[in-house]
Amino acid sequence: MKKLILFLLLVTTFYAKAQQFPNGDFKKWGNEYDHCPTGWGCNNDADCKGKVTQADKIKGGAKLTVMHCWDPAKDDRSNNVNMNYDILSAKIAKGKRVKISFDYTYTPVGNDAAYIKIDADFDEEINDAYPVFFYNDSDKGNLTAGSNQHFTCYLNFAPVHGKNYIAPQACTATSIRTTFGIMPAAGASDVHKGTTLVINHVKLELE
Repeated sequence: MKKLILFLLLVTTFYAKAQQFPNGDFKKWGNEYDHCPTGWGCNNDADCKGKVTQADKIKGGAKLTVMHCWDPAKDDRSNNVNMNYDILSAKIAKGKRVKISFDYTYTPVGNDAAYIKIDADFDEEINDAYPVFFYNDSDKGNLTAGSNQHFTCYLNFAPVHGKNYIAPQACTATSIRTTFGIMPAAGASDVHKGTTLVINHVKLELE
């Protein structure tokens, strides 16, 4: 009986964790060199350290900041900043939706754009659909400026140019890639120093 209870606890724990982004509160961080939350990837580099930093050691959060660390000897100004998690897997039952939600504070300079982008790889072919994020006719969800904002979005299972957030069949996502970033606004060629995006409480839920 004790073994059965222990097994059920382990299964329940695994299932609960499968619904969350590991380190989704960004309270665990890597070493001083990579300046990135544990389990996540950042485009920080030696020329521009600190583009992604810890927002608060107690409350957590990841702070993306445009630094303008341009090296004239290089073509890439390295001003765009992003943070991603690309190895999350999940079993998705037919009729379920893949929901991603988070809280954020976005303080832009000029018309800089902040966004979330989601796509996924699956073991199975899904009715000729290519599951990707789809939000307001774009594969990126633009985040509006403001403090303590909440954002909810879903993975799209429809064929190209369609919308269907319900899984049409039981399937296994071998990778769900989620990226947060700051980039130039439409028609702009660069981002501005001082633009910041703070991300908190990232959750993956099957509903």
